[in-house]
Amino acid sequence: MIAAKTLKTLEYDKILTQLAQHASSCAAKAAIARLLPQTDEARVQALLDETAQADKALYEHCATPQFAFDTMDEDLLQLSKSAVLSAAQIMRCGRLLRASRRVRQTLDAINDPQLETLRAYTAQLTVDRPLEQDISDAIVGENEISDCASVALGNVRRSLRACNERIRQKLQDYISGGNYAKYLQDNLITMRNDRYVVPVKSECKGQIDGLVHDRSDSGATLYVEPIAIVRLNNELRTLELEEEREIALVLQRFSFRLAEQLQALEQSYDALTRLDVIFAKAAYGHAMRAVRPTLNTRGALKILKGRHPLIAADKVVPVTLEIGQTYRTLVVTGPNTGGKTVSLKLAGLLSLMAMSGIYVPADEQSEVCVWNGVFCDIGDEQSIEQSLSTYSSHVRNLIEITHAATPNSLILLDELGAGTDPLEGSSLAIAVIEYLREKGCVTIATSHYTQLKEYSYSTDGVCNAGMDFDPITFEPTYRLVMGVSGSSNALAIAQNLGLDAAIVRHAKQLLGSEKVSFDRLIAAAERQNRQARETLEQATIDRQETQKALRDAERERERWEEKNKQLDEKLSKHAKELLQDYLDDAQELVEQIRLQVKQGDEKALFEARRLRKRLEARAHAGETYEHPSKRAIEGEITIGDRVYVKSLRSEGEVVSINPKRKECTVKAGILTSAVKMSDLQKIRPVEPAPRPQASVSRGSNPDPASRVCPSELMLIGMHADEAVYRCEQYLSDALMYGYPQVRIVHGKGSGTLRNAIAELLKKHPSVDTFRLGAYGEGEDGVTIVTFK
Repeated sequence: MIAAKTLKTLEYDKILTQLAQHASSCAAKAAIARLLPQTDEARVQALLDETAQADKALYEHCATPQFAFDTMDEDLLQLSKSAVLSAAQIMRCGRLLRASRRVRQTLDAINDPQLETLRAYTAQLTVDRPLEQDISDAIVGENEISDCASVALGNVRRSLRACNERIRQKLQDYISGGNYAKYLQDNLITMRNDRYVVPVKSECKGQIDGLVHDRSDSGATLYVEPIAIVRLNNELRTLELEEEREIALVLQRFSFRLAEQLQALEQSYDALTRLDVIFAKAAYGHAMRAVRPTLNTRGALKILKGRHPLIAADKVVPVTLEIGQTYRTLVVTGPNTGGKTVSLKLAGLLSLMAMSGIYVPADEQSEVCVWNGVFCDIGDEQSIEQSLSTYSSHVRNLIEITHAATPNSLILLDELGAGTDPLEGSSLAIAVIEYLREKGCVTIATSHYTQLKEYSYSTDGVCNAGMDFDPITFEPTYRLVMGVSGSSNALAIAQNLGLDAAIVRHAKQLLGSEKVSFDRLIAAAERQNRQARETLEQATIDRQETQKALRDAERERERWEEKNKQLDEKLSKHAKELLQDYLDDAQELVEQIRLQVKQGDEKALFEARRLRKRLEARAHAGETYEHPSKRAIEGEITIGDRVYVKSLRSEGEVVSINPKRKECTVKAGILTSAVKMSDLQKIRPVEPAPRPQASVSRGSNPDPASRVCPSELMLIGMHADEAVYRCEQYLSDALMYGYPQVRIVHGKGSGTLRNAIAELLKKHPSVDTFRLGAYGEGEDGVTIVTFK
């Protein structure tokens, strides 16, 4: 268990406040406020697994579960005591059932076996559609019950409305009638003591028989219930009591049904709350561009470009910090307001976040230890929420830390040994670090003491780190540099801010030669380290870009391989289907020819010849097909060439060439793609099959155009059988020429030829629609055919 004092010092509560903003329900927000870091590695791993699965559901599967339910603790407690719930409480139970059903439907719709933890929660969500629907139909408001809640309630309310209407009609007679209107103060109907009354002038109280229920403040008006409507008012009151009784019965029945589902409701409430918290963690991590850290229990902490989550994104400076591998003590030095405390808090806060199942705002491959304790002594002068600590309070904190620390503890000490004599303070700081090192703790301490810098350089297992600063302006950059001590630069900063140069020179003289030499040594080391770091950073960027390009290339290769596989499967399937169609069609044609020959008449022989032509056309189509790869030719590829795309296993036409990138833009059907020249093979175009000369119908003039397929077929004067045969041949030709629409001229006549053509077009597999010509198109003598 992490101490509450540590959580407060590291501002863990502010992280929970930010996290709660991503939760939907008040129950989840309350649960987040109670969230504590866990110290068991398996439990922390399970929490991070939950967050990872929610992240995958949200941003990979685009699921959006809606956690629209109310806080139900008091309602469920009353149900457990067999109490009758109010309409508002029953409505909240209905919303809980609805939220359970919708969240379960949303998450169950994701077909991903890696979401097993989320599925375990959704399995706990109860779905009772009839009860949910009954509540929705019966409870229309927190204090309103629908007429359809029960048959008896509906009957009572209809009687109530009828009784009200009779009373108002009776009173209307008093107001508008000539006998009583002169005794009334106003022509209106009102109510007193839940009974209908009329306002009567005080001086006329004896003119209207009835019961006086009230008097105006001035005494000029009496509110009288006429004797004629007393019975009706009594009936109304009786019906109102009956209505209350029926409403109570409705609430009682719903309370009983909900009590029977109490355990399921409690389970659903807990599961929904938990899921809302988990999805809030995923959304919070996504908003911070956070990552899932690697966990360990060996005391290793590696934060790569960690960003403090409480500092604005446009101001935060990423910090890289590593400890626990070759050294377990880190001494951080540097100028004031340089970011030492922020780095110290960052190490503790990101650890606590990871131990709570929250992703950390850092780069991939960051690593966090599951500590059994995190202890800190931090007095942050920049925080308005915490005053400066005194030396006594520092010592008391050190006493608690040194007693409770274990080898798997993270110790964070800010300005260790400060607040007293520098010599004694530095000695105490070194002694405390030595004590914690012997215990095996992981310790990060900040300090300005030169003695502590010297100690860290000369002691095994202790590493230096310094806050970087600009060597020209002496302004802090807020970057942590591992391996070097940071100079306080107090005198340089003072001079830079305008302090008299003579004072600064005198201060340097008072420092002594040894201190000046040590500072110069550190400054030289910092300059060399800066140069080496810049070179390393550039090399790292280059390596990352190279690795990214390699990964992109691998993904692209895998994508093309998968696409090729799919195309192969599709082509193979299509070829089998096409071959089977040919075989089936051929068999059918053969059978039809056999039947026609048996008949022996002229019409049958003509039909047999027509069918034989179709069979020969099928055979010719199969014989003339040639795979594009077998039409390869040598030569340089130029614009307009037919090419075979090896990776796509399809042919197309080159529409443009990019010599610099060695790419061609190839159009294949409706698709246009950029393809490497190495992936192309120049091929010869397909030679068009010789076309039979189109027959010339009677009355037409033969010309060269008749040698190609026209967009119109003339059938006037032909017998029906011959016309059908010609039309079938013509449709095949028109399809090969790519006509979207053709015109068939059959004349008006008796309609026999038109009907025969219509029967053919109905059965033709390539015809989408056909219609008779409109006015100006030939009307009934022409059929317009549109292909698929």
